[in-house]
Amino acid sequence: MEDDYMMVIIPCIAEIAASDTPERVKKLRLGAVSELQRYLHYYRQLGYMPKLLYAIADRKCRMIASATTKAEMQKLVRPNCPHYDGAGFIPAAYNVPEEELICWSETSLKGPLTAEGFQRYMELFKLVLPEESRRLAL
Repeated sequence: MEDDYMMVIIPCIAEIAASDTPERVKKLRLGAVSELQRYLHYYRQLGYMPKLLYAIADRKCRMIASATTKAEMQKLVRPNCPHYDGAGFIPAAYNVPEEELICWSETSLKGPLTAEGFQRYMELFKLVLPEESRRLAL
């Protein structure tokens, strides 16, 4: 069921708790999952599509499962903005396209996007939501 991100979060927590990983790493991972859950709850309150939240949870839980340092956890849990190099956007190491799409959506509510920003937004929309994109003939 790809509409409830808790279907990803709960097994992730169980796997972390049951693993033979050192306690220090378990605590870091559980903390990261908790912070991820707060972000997902916030996105849900803003009204974003459940399938976007599910995809974010799935991708980030997999990243959390292999992370071992506090710095790594902090980078991967928070939204990662791409870097613009003058020719295009370069995704960050822990980039999740579904979350970047949400970030662009939120940015567009604050003011008009630049041509490059709008192009990236549409690129992500087509990548993340291909059926909706086809339906809108984008």
